[in-house]
Amino acid sequence: MVLPVCPEPSSGQTFIISPSAPPMEGGDCSSYGNAIEFIVVNGENRHVVRTEKKSVLESSVELAKIVMAGPTSGRRNDMHFLINNVDKDDFELMIRYFETKFIKYRDHRHTLKILELADRYNCPDLIINCIKELDLQLTSATVLDVLQSLWYYNSVSPFPIPSSTESNSSRKKAQSQPFTPEEYMSALLNNSLQLIDMHAELILTKEQMTDLQFQEFEMIAKRDALQLQSENTLYNCLAEWSLEQIKRKQIDPTDENRRRVLGALIYTPRYLTMTARDFEKGLERVELLDNGEVEMVREALNKGAGGVGGNNSKNKKSIQAFNQNLSDEQISLLTKFRTPRPAFARMPIHLSDRSNPKNYPKKMRLNEKEELGESSGCADTKCGFIFFSFLACLFD
Repeated sequence: MVLPVCPEPSSGQTFIISPSAPPMEGGDCSSYGNAIEFIVVNGENRHVVRTEKKSVLESSVELAKIVMAGPTSGRRNDMHFLINNVDKDDFELMIRYFETKFIKYRDHRHTLKILELADRYNCPDLIINCIKELDLQLTSATVLDVLQSLWYYNSVSPFPIPSSTESNSSRKKAQSQPFTPEEYMSALLNNSLQLIDMHAELILTKEQMTDLQFQEFEMIAKRDALQLQSENTLYNCLAEWSLEQIKRKQIDPTDENRRRVLGALIYTPRYLTMTARDFEKGLERVELLDNGEVEMVREALNKGAGGVGGNNSKNKKSIQAFNQNLSDEQISLLTKFRTPRPAFARMPIHLSDRSNPKNYPKKMRLNEKEELGESSGCADTKCGFIFFSFLACLFD
């Protein structure tokens, strides 16, 4: 290392300027074992990203393997490592995140690209950071992009949420918040589907719905808590998606073929909560049910055995009378068709400010507690009021 020299003001002699700061721990950052360089290669273009070895070893499993395996050249003191087929700017952003624990995302698509990169190089902290950012960016405009991208990770399934049918001990043992990167991905999938539930009337009419693969589309169509003003919205969505599938497969667009590509999804609409007029209007587009099922639903609607009448005694009597000539399988199917959807969607998992429970209506939060069989606090308040009223009377 060459130190600077300076002339002595009075004598004209020169002297060496000694550094006043204490030596950096571990010595010079360019010494072997501290500084490394990744050379990002895209065709003939090369981009060098310099960083500290320690931050890489602590943040990325796959990059740590590359570093520990030794330099690309094979020379002992060479700290250069080749990286192929990645975006140089995104790769450098990832490396800088290792150093600073901060990254600035442009939009949800850029966040998804960084997530894919973080998953490729197995960077747990960055994966979780991306998931939280994507949850913050979730809207009716972005949710289908996020949902489709999550299917890139084959092992992802919705985060398990306890239900009211489980025992109290099971619900208490159930994990309420994600911990591992895989659990965070599952939680994001859960929140994406929850947002679709809340905005189903808008999202199910999007043209992008027809681009979904069967597994993606199935996960949405089978949702119990879709907040729909009318089941016609789901019926029309199934009709549009089946028509696009027929075009992709290059087969005749008959009703039978459209039912085949939909499979069991033809039974997802709650047909008996529709009016007879709406049901007939749907049949004009496509008959999702076969002839026998169509006639059974039509007759149930015309005889007042649907689900529109609610649970009043007249409606119950009509249902009982209609069911007398049906098989157990048919009764079970019609019961499913007339079951109304829940008044509220389930609450999301708290991953960001967007999914904070405080940002959701009080009725929705209370409904969630009732679903889980928890006390909403009202009973405790009532007991407290009665207790203080008793004391007031006692001392009066």
